[in-house]
Amino acid sequence: MKKIYGAVGCYPEYYVLSNLKGKFAVITPDPKRAKLFLHDGNILSDYLRKKIKIVEIPSESDPLDLEAQIKRNYAVYNLLFNPSCVVVLPKDAEQIQIRNRESFLQDIIHLKKGTEINRDLLLEKLVKNGYIREDNPENQGEFSVKGGFISVYIPFTGVVEIDFFGDYIEEIYVRSKLGTRKSVEKIDIFPLYDFPVLKNQLEINFDKEKSWKISEYIKDLKKIYIDIYNREDGYIYFFSQGSNTDVGSIKETENFETKNLPLRQPLVLKSEKLFLKPEKEEVFDFEFEPLKEGDYIIHEDYGIGIFRGIQTRNIRGKNYDFMVLEYAEGEKVYVSYLHFDKIFRYRSSGFVKIDRLGGTSWRNLKKKVKNSLKKVAQDLIKLYSERNSIKRDPFTVDDEIITEFEKSFPYVETPDQIKAIIDIKNDLSSERPMERVVCGDVGFGKTEVALRAVFIAVMNGKQAVVLTPTTVLSYQHTKNFKERLEPFGVRVENLSRLKSKKEVQKTLDDLKEGRIDVIVGTHRILQNDVKFKNLGVLVIDEEHRFGVRAKEKIRQIKKDVDTIYMTATPIPRTLNMALSGLKDLSVIKTPPEGRVETKTFVSVFDQNVVKKAVDFELKRNGQVFYLHNRIQTIYDRAEWIKKLFPKANIGVAHGKMKPKQIEKVILDFIQGNIDILVSTSIIETGIDIPTANTLIVERADLFGLAQLYHLRGRVGRGNLQAYCYLLVPPEISKDAQKRLDAIMRLTRPGSGLKLSVEDMQIRGAGNILGVEQSGHVKAVGYDFYIKLLQDAVNEERGQIKAEPVVQVDLDSYIPEEFIKDPLERMNVYMAVSKAVDTEEIEKIKDYLRRFYSGLPDVFNLYLNIEKLKKVLKRKGITRVIIKKNAGSLHFDVENPPQPDLLQKLLKSLPVKKLYPDRLEFEVTENCIDRLLSVFGG
Repeated sequence: MKKIYGAVGCYPEYYVLSNLKGKFAVITPDPKRAKLFLHDGNILSDYLRKKIKIVEIPSESDPLDLEAQIKRNYAVYNLLFNPSCVVVLPKDAEQIQIRNRESFLQDIIHLKKGTEINRDLLLEKLVKNGYIREDNPENQGEFSVKGGFISVYIPFTGVVEIDFFGDYIEEIYVRSKLGTRKSVEKIDIFPLYDFPVLKNQLEINFDKEKSWKISEYIKDLKKIYIDIYNREDGYIYFFSQGSNTDVGSIKETENFETKNLPLRQPLVLKSEKLFLKPEKEEVFDFEFEPLKEGDYIIHEDYGIGIFRGIQTRNIRGKNYDFMVLEYAEGEKVYVSYLHFDKIFRYRSSGFVKIDRLGGTSWRNLKKKVKNSLKKVAQDLIKLYSERNSIKRDPFTVDDEIITEFEKSFPYVETPDQIKAIIDIKNDLSSERPMERVVCGDVGFGKTEVALRAVFIAVMNGKQAVVLTPTTVLSYQHTKNFKERLEPFGVRVENLSRLKSKKEVQKTLDDLKEGRIDVIVGTHRILQNDVKFKNLGVLVIDEEHRFGVRAKEKIRQIKKDVDTIYMTATPIPRTLNMALSGLKDLSVIKTPPEGRVETKTFVSVFDQNVVKKAVDFELKRNGQVFYLHNRIQTIYDRAEWIKKLFPKANIGVAHGKMKPKQIEKVILDFIQGNIDILVSTSIIETGIDIPTANTLIVERADLFGLAQLYHLRGRVGRGNLQAYCYLLVPPEISKDAQKRLDAIMRLTRPGSGLKLSVEDMQIRGAGNILGVEQSGHVKAVGYDFYIKLLQDAVNEERGQIKAEPVVQVDLDSYIPEEFIKDPLERMNVYMAVSKAVDTEEIEKIKDYLRRFYSGLPDVFNLYLNIEKLKKVLKRKGITRVIIKKNAGSLHFDVENPPQPDLLQKLLKSLPVKKLYPDRLEFEVTENCIDRLLSVFGG
């Protein structure tokens, strides 16, 4: 038994992974510490090159919480079959009951290539283990049957395809996130839920006959306790209290080696002179959608066509892949894998007319969109230069009182918030007025970013306006701004229709005289009788929800005023990059520290489910949204709820009430006077109530995906666990089931960025560039539109240059023996050609290297050549030629490479001769790597 004190940061994780082998149970005081161990443990396991599996046993015991059960059963599976693993669990999880060891071992499905298994029995067992049969296994825990193929989406493994001949297993494949496959000898399918499933999909009834507590499963393991006292059976005890000679503070890190890792907790190791410094975790999401035969595409030169598959052709003794595109009258175009960057996906819900090769319709459409974008780019550049020409005195952005205000923020700023705040401070401390868009999902801290700007303005003797599209939102902002600003002597007032004439006049007088520092309100603020003494900052929330006249008035106000636009509509990364340097965008993608995923349950409508959910919320002094979307029966439903909860205060809100009545009910709810708000879908936007953490949606099957997502965003705004219950009738349509599955899948905060991609992309572009652009986005497809926008902006800036040509006469492709299926090869080529920068290519490379346990040299070379193409842009190079024994770099005569770049090239390459227009060098094995290091790849 060993006791270690002063184990702060991720010291327990580091110690366990550095010193211990075999199987261990790590027991923590609460779920938060367990999740930290799981996260940081896995990062450190990679860093220390340890092949240790770290898995969690969640403590959530709700039978509807299927996600917690899947994690629990995966952990038990690893306990039984993985010789080197660490299970992490909060202490409460020890009492949870699941199927016993004997039952668990019976229910695991072992599949091995070259053996026989009764297919019908396998399908029965999959259902018993909680897997659901679908047409395509798109979500974890689904399976499909197509002829001799059974595909199963196994959590933590991915989609596994089993190829049967009768009952004989001929092949087993695992699919990658890029749609490629690898063959494996065997696979295990573990049971998903704590007990075998007896009945149907929605109402899962569990067989609890044979059960064990989790404590039974871990009784023979060595136990490691973190901050838990009064336990006698521990192998190691870690306590964060006390001192530890090996653990230092960040102040002591001078002359220490610093390693940046995506940890959540820092660690300073004095004995190793090592500082493990947390950095922002770059999550690379492979939301990659493979092209399928029959899909519509756009070729940059030929227009809209149909993808007709891949042809492999033999050229000089080697096989190369070509994409086959069909155009009008059956004409075909063959595109080499080296030119897949000219292909863009085209999505459309209506009728699509494909183009004719040599016809004028595509040329004309492209010209029309280009001209429109030329105008957009000119306007953007004009606006940008106009803003640049307007000067104002720089603001003081850092002093004692501003620092004190920043420290008074009761939460930890997220990395994205910090970056946005730094951006805003830089804007305010410059001489030109700020115009910045702050984009982020609901509750991600955009308001705090705006608050910092407002406070700085007031401290510099200016007034600030916060403009909102609805009265309820303006009330909420007033409340938040008062709470944060009034302790610092800042006067905040509200201007909306809830005030009497006398109150409004008093507010207007005080505003004109400068007695009010911050005014929050709806478009009432835009009327002519509103005058300021010294307006400095304008904050606009969801500008796209204002009408044309209101927007015109905003334009007049903000001529020389620092302006922040806040929006929850995602700005896709590609659009952000296309506008870099013209529109100042700050994107907040990381959820606040402590933000817990909203647990989403789908259940058949049942009085017991409602009673249990509402009881739980009211017992923790919370509030409940109850969504009943039929005005005719809403009061009957409120009566029914009143009978179930006679002590609760119940309010009703629906769209046929007068606006003032709705506002009064919602304000009562915000102020805590109502416990349960029975409402139609008018609660979809803009209500932020940290104490309302349970949402019940009746007939959830009738809502669209975006609606469901926004509705669910009404809860889970604080640090408490929030719950969303989607209640449906026993029988629902397949489309409705798909929407509910999607919302279950998108449980993480920030996943709104993935919702209804085209719709969001079109709305994002419309909000930033003007609504009239939405039609153009639809006409040429979002991906190609962004390419044209980037070209237009570059052209107007005088930066339009032909892409550098890279000619490499070395073998660089995906070998057939590595990925046999030509369609799979094509999807990898497409993913690489569409990568926006070298980091993205590196992430694809890293992912595939792990998936396949290594990559062939010719494929590695292809990836490095693609990286080289990205880094050569605007470096003064027009062409790179690499042959077997000689290479050359050709310079742009008008804009040759910078002298320091030339120096680096001369040092790094085995140079043969330097000419005014080119540099010739010997080709060595690693010359592409050398070029990448010189050009910054």
